[in-house]
Amino acid sequence: MTARCPSGQFLVSGGFQRTDFRSDGGDYITESRAAGPKAWTVSGHAYGVGSGELTAIAYCARMRRPQLTEVASTPAPVAASQSASVTTPGCPAGKRLVTGGFSMNGSTNTLFATGAIDSNGTWSVSGYGFFGATPSMTAYGYCWPATS
Repeated sequence: MTARCPSGQFLVSGGFQRTDFRSDGGDYITESRAAGPKAWTVSGHAYGVGSGELTAIAYCARMRRPQLTEVASTPAPVAASQSASVTTPGCPAGKRLVTGGFSMNGSTNTLFATGAIDSNGTWSVSGYGFFGATPSMTAYGYCWPATS
């Protein structure tokens, strides 16, 4: 699902809400990241009995041109029943990290555990291979001009 910015506005950040994870079933997020300069996309997966809701959120602002630029980690595998983390590089000169996202790159085996801005200006994501191994997990960092 994708949330889009209104005409004349560009993406500032994004996210999701309304997942539910219970022992008998529910849903969980597998991707939350920018989808170009005007949209934020999220993906999830339902399991067991029941389902759940998932809402994509795009935070937008009126600007003459897009301001966010993306940095991405090298994709890394997540082993079954193990945790793994990936970290983006820092932002280019003149920019600072303001938000982040992630993707399990189509796999539904890994649960997103955490996403955090690190003290060195990178973005780290961790996941746990709850339902099995995931071939690749990617962290996405979003940079904003440092003078804005």
